[in-house]
Amino acid sequence: MSIQVKVTIGGKEFSLRGDDEEKLIRAAKEVDDQIKALQSGMLDQSTQMHAIVAALNLAEQKIHAEEQLQKDSVLLASELENMAVFLKQQLKGQ
Repeated sequence: MSIQVKVTIGGKEFSLRGDDEEKLIRAAKEVDDQIKALQSGMLDQSTQMHAIVAALNLAEQKIHAEEQLQKDSVLLASELENMAVFLKQQLKGQ
């Protein structure tokens, strides 16, 4: 079921549609926080430039999180394999 949520991003109100109100609000807040930080540090840039840089920052964060998840998955798989080998050795010793 699609719901409509009003959010404010960069001082402008937007009406968004989605399935999860909480996620929409959190996502809008994340974008708004990025834009506010850029507006305070890049005073001479346009709103469009702030939006582009915010999108790039968020995309970079997403890529970093995906890479970390991949590394963590490989490490977890390795640790689970080590545990399985250890348990097999322990069971053989009984």
